[in-house]
Amino acid sequence: AIPCAPLAHGRAAFRHPRTHYPLTPFPLATELIQAMAFFALLVAALPLLTLASSSMLRAGGGGQPQASGEVVTGLHIGAPTEFQKMSYLLRTIQKYKAVAQDRHTTLETRHQAEEQRIKSAIEQAQAPGAKLALAQTWTSNVQSLKDTERVFDNIEKFSESMASLLSSATSSGYGCEELTCGEHASCTTLSTGPQCVCKEGYMGLEGKDCRAPPEMRPYPLIVGFREVPVQAADMNICVFGLNKVAVVYRDVAQGHAGSVVVGSVRDAGLAALVRPVQFTSGKAYGPVVTGTDSGRLAIVWRDDSRMGSCWMRGAAVGEDLSLSWGDRQSFCTGQAHKMVVVPLPRDRLAVVFSDKAKATLHTPAEKFGNSVLASVGETGELALLGRFRFSDHPVMRLEVTKIAPMAFVLAARAGSAVDDLDQSMSTKQEATAIYAEMIDDDLVFNPNVVNIEPTKAQIWSRGVSLVAPNTIAYAYQDGADRAMKMAVLEVDPLTHKMEVVQRPAVIHDGVSPYVSMLSAPYMAAHPHTLVYYEDQKANRSMVNLCTWSVADKKLSQCEDFPWLDQRLRSVAGAHLGGGRSLLAFAAEPAGEPYYAVFGLSKK
Repeated sequence: AIPCAPLAHGRAAFRHPRTHYPLTPFPLATELIQAMAFFALLVAALPLLTLASSSMLRAGGGGQPQASGEVVTGLHIGAPTEFQKMSYLLRTIQKYKAVAQDRHTTLETRHQAEEQRIKSAIEQAQAPGAKLALAQTWTSNVQSLKDTERVFDNIEKFSESMASLLSSATSSGYGCEELTCGEHASCTTLSTGPQCVCKEGYMGLEGKDCRAPPEMRPYPLIVGFREVPVQAADMNICVFGLNKVAVVYRDVAQGHAGSVVVGSVRDAGLAALVRPVQFTSGKAYGPVVTGTDSGRLAIVWRDDSRMGSCWMRGAAVGEDLSLSWGDRQSFCTGQAHKMVVVPLPRDRLAVVFSDKAKATLHTPAEKFGNSVLASVGETGELALLGRFRFSDHPVMRLEVTKIAPMAFVLAARAGSAVDDLDQSMSTKQEATAIYAEMIDDDLVFNPNVVNIEPTKAQIWSRGVSLVAPNTIAYAYQDGADRAMKMAVLEVDPLTHKMEVVQRPAVIHDGVSPYVSMLSAPYMAAHPHTLVYYEDQKANRSMVNLCTWSVADKKLSQCEDFPWLDQRLRSVAGAHLGGGRSLLAFAAEPAGEPYYAVFGLSKK
């Protein structure tokens, strides 16, 4: 018999009368048992982990409610915990695989050391029995190594197969729910599974660091050094000619004087701008600019915030963007509201404004809506062609959009209409729309006014735009409901009568100091509406886009997009064509003017 004695570390020591040979009779048997137990634990735990993740999908992931009376136990209701997410199951399987690979590598190292030790013991052994026992130990170690390696190989293959299976399943169903993307990026399902990609119009690799392309970044409107920084307010913009733009603003730093910047827009979105030019040395509140097809400009403004006189001035634009000014002309007094101007063929323009008349011995004082038709000459001189009243009620918050070369639609907030037969009966006219057109040298307004909210009060800022042929969108701020709404109107091409085909729908909850629109922001084949406004809760400047269905006469797929992460003192926009739009703006609080070009593309 060969005497053996247990050691403290669980190994046996072969005792020879003269020499001790430390050895492990089956040194890898323990590793084999651990590996098999490890594999069994993985297989047993997998259904439990899968059940936790699937219960999350059913109970917390928006699944169908259980039938009445059905008892559900063992499921978590509500938001999933970290242990219930499918990503946790995938990470757990990867951990099992990593541990198996680590054990496999350690096993190889230990086996080589053990093999060298046993060979050295065999060489030192003197007794035949001792050599036989050591040889049997070496043979057992080799066999145990093969069995243990086989178990670890199976664990690694099993982990890879399960991870691949779960990744494929989640990528087609719930993968994006487990993935968090960065700013300006969203999750999409590719052939390789869920992946973050940059949103339309942003650049970045693999959905990381998504940023606006260079042409979408804001650029200074004023080029060159100025001793006194510009503080722009009341900004307005127009596009005229082939690619020319004009921006007017009131410069607070220059005693509220009015200035204009003229330039041309390149294909890349950058603008070649000239230095600003003052169109009046006096005050210019609410300046509005328009341009004709032959490259002439007209600017209207009032010279006081509350009781200003109305002024108009024309200019001819040279090839080098120089301005040849005509004399300014006054056309109304006592003005406190913004005016609008519409370009018309043959270098005509229509100015629409709120007007008033003083009382006389035979007539009472009155407030009403009025307009002026004017023309711009080759050298910038203006000629007033006539005045045309369009409303017997006081009007304010005027906005306008062209729907044809000779026609336009006017949006206004008007005073209530009182019934002539019953003075106690009145109809509110807070959101009205009026069709108008130029015939020869006359402005004609359709008397059939559309009243979108005849029972509502507190309709504040608004915008109006052309969506499709003879189709107009009308967005406005409902102050009473503290919501932004939009309706859609159609114009009969023969009678020019308008009707509401899409009742007012809420497109944003909250109040914005401005609500403005751009006409035909994308293309005629894919009608859209575009509203730009301010999200006061998030302190962001936003764009709202909606799809218009010509067949169904319905708005759908309305989405909000931030285009600037700050609030603005003033902003104005114009459509450049080809899905591109230009916005001129002044940020708070400094009021330094900038411009930016952004584009729309089909998803």
